[in-house]
Amino acid sequence: MGVGDYPIAPFTSPVGMDRAAYETRGNDNVLRDKFVDHQADKVAHPTYGLDANKPSPAQTGMLYVATDTGTVYFYTGTGWSSALVFRQFGAWQDTTDQTAAAINTGYAMTFNTTDVTDGVTLVSSSRITVPMAGVYNLQWSGQFVNTDSSIQDVDIWLKKNGTDIAGTNGRVSVPNRHGSIDGHILPAWNYFLNLNANDYVQLYWSTTNTAVSLQYQPAAAHCPATASVIATIHRV
Repeated sequence: MGVGDYPIAPFTSPVGMDRAAYETRGNDNVLRDKFVDHQADKVAHPTYGLDANKPSPAQTGMLYVATDTGTVYFYTGTGWSSALVFRQFGAWQDTTDQTAAAINTGYAMTFNTTDVTDGVTLVSSSRITVPMAGVYNLQWSGQFVNTDSSIQDVDIWLKKNGTDIAGTNGRVSVPNRHGSIDGHILPAWNYFLNLNANDYVQLYWSTTNTAVSLQYQPAAAHCPATASVIATIHRV
């Protein structure tokens, strides 16, 4: 659009208050649609940028997309309220046995099957990696088997970016082998985690006896297969 396309002219009459909010008029009071192709379509066009850069104060009803957290905000007139969070999730399982070579030594739980994923990725078989900052709910379960004649303990905890997360350990006792039947237990719980973009978390375990393992069990006539480990994560 050149400068001469819309020459300046005196107003022929004042603009009334009944004009639509999305209208733009020249100083001759003629509606200039070409000024407002973006606004005159009456479709919401949110502003975007980093979460920390939300303008304040802003116009009531304004939408803002935070490109680093995937959150859509709505300005209420007094502040920003999150209206929508882009979903990220993933679910994985493992169809192999996982063993410990030494007692009281941490080993990462690994996965070889992706059940479903949207945004969250699995890296190097064990690193559950999130694409955006936010609060995530991580849930897991593991099928522990004990072939020893004594009860044995297992510790399970989380690491973030390769470092233990304080307070995340849980200890369970795996029943001993009785008669010809191995001892089994299937512990499961969840964690709420505040993660940054590209953070990764890992599930770790250790045992007091190498007779304890995470065991995959194939399908039987009366039931489907049992994964050695299952993990799911989703942003809340």
